Amino acid sequence: MSTIGTVEDELAATLSAVAERTRVDDAVAGRIRRHFPALHAALATRGASSADLAELVTTAVVAANGLSLDLKVHGEQRAANTTRTASRFALGAACYADRYAGNLAGLRDEIPALRDLGVSVLHVQSPFARREDGTVDLRRGDPGLGSIDQLSDLAGDLRLSGISLAVDVPASDDLSTLIDDLLFLAGRGVEVFLLSDRAAVDIAAAVLAIGAPGVDVLPASPGSAPLWQALATGDAAPLQRAIERRDGSTDVAAVRDADAVIWETDAAALTARYTDESSFGRGLATDGGVAGTTASLAGVEAGDRLGEARVALAHALVLSVPGLPMLWLGDEVGQLNDPTFRDDPERRDDVRWTHRGQKPRDRYAQKTDAATSAGRIHRDLTKLIAVRHTTPEFDGVDLIGFEVPVPSVVGYQRPGDGSVVLLLANVTDEPAHIPAVTLSGFASTALDLVESVEADMSEGLTLPACGFRWLRVSPVA
Repeated sequence: MSTIGTVEDELAATLSAVAERTRVDDAVAGRIRRHFPALHAALATRGASSADLAELVTTAVVAANGLSLDLKVHGEQRAANTTRTASRFALGAACYADRYAGNLAGLRDEIPALRDLGVSVLHVQSPFARREDGTVDLRRGDPGLGSIDQLSDLAGDLRLSGISLAVDVPASDDLSTLIDDLLFLAGRGVEVFLLSDRAAVDIAAAVLAIGAPGVDVLPASPGSAPLWQALATGDAAPLQRAIERRDGSTDVAAVRDADAVIWETDAAALTARYTDESSFGRGLATDGGVAGTTASLAGVEAGDRLGEARVALAHALVLSVPGLPMLWLGDEVGQLNDPTFRDDPERRDDVRWTHRGQKPRDRYAQKTDAATSAGRIHRDLTKLIAVRHTTPEFDGVDLIGFEVPVPSVVGYQRPGDGSVVLLLANVTDEPAHIPAVTLSGFASTALDLVESVEADMSEGLTLPACGFRWLRVSPVA
């Protein structure tokens, strides 16, 4: 049970305790007052004490006082934009520095390409050293990638280009040390933290809002198993439920990430759908799931007629739900599985390295050639990103489910200011017809945002196999 008093009492006591130990200027005091209720509530659920509360706020203020002038100014500008990771202009991109660019310094050469793609957050996967016991040391860079100073240099170059550096942070039993490490990294330019420990997100977010304004703390992606389950079975129901749970969500939305797809149910049967030679998927079985790049799992590697459509469909969902969409770099050109990991003694026993391959330079060289698979996938995904930028309904975190009486179709709405975008996706390899009565709550004419044409819904809509629509609709009063 919590030993923390009321918000009012604790705020007064904390301000007094902090002032005894360090300088508290008006800006910092204002941030304490603004974010104290959230921190108080988050700590109360963990049974924390008044001393814990005062210690965390003091740590935050000390860190704030130590920020460089450019980080202070930039952070205050970011803090003024409260929807920065929930905006239609927000787009994450993830990679391993060594696999994609050789090291941290090499990533700096990729910045122009990231800007061209529309990336606003670069997630550098696991750039930290490990201790002898295998735990991550958030204050030391991986010797093979670069030092913490080089990570800071990368953050500075990204910041000048309008891109925030993000890192993933493993769970820790020591909350105080975790917060210290996050503030340390924020002081070196990291602007987005992805925490696997969801219980710590609210605490860390409140502390960093005081000590490092403008820095975001987000829950890591919940995984993409419902998406891949739907594509394997043609049953949209689990995916529909997962999407509806994203109403109000600020976490990452991803088609895939560094880990394997881990099934929530029917693991053996679903893995078989992606590893059987008779199926469209080309994955590798792992414990409770399947490993593989998006294109290989979707059927591109197998030459399946719907492989590219599945890639586009998967990204159309991620780019249109609440949260920060995170593209795995290489997926925008249809990167395929890398079988050479078997030749590496340190990696051969971990099949996840099949989807952690080197930057596919051959496919990037084809990205403007629509006669190639890489070119068509790049064209489709960059078009979706461009349309997302012009769709104000994708701002914010509101989502409303839309029930469709077709088992293979997912439906949901993104409400805007006086407008609504209806999103429909067919996860099976056969066309699906949505009856007119299902759409009768909207005017019969809608605007197809991706194709920039009017859509007549008076007789219903037919979605092609693995097809989707982003429709701006007019609800009927």
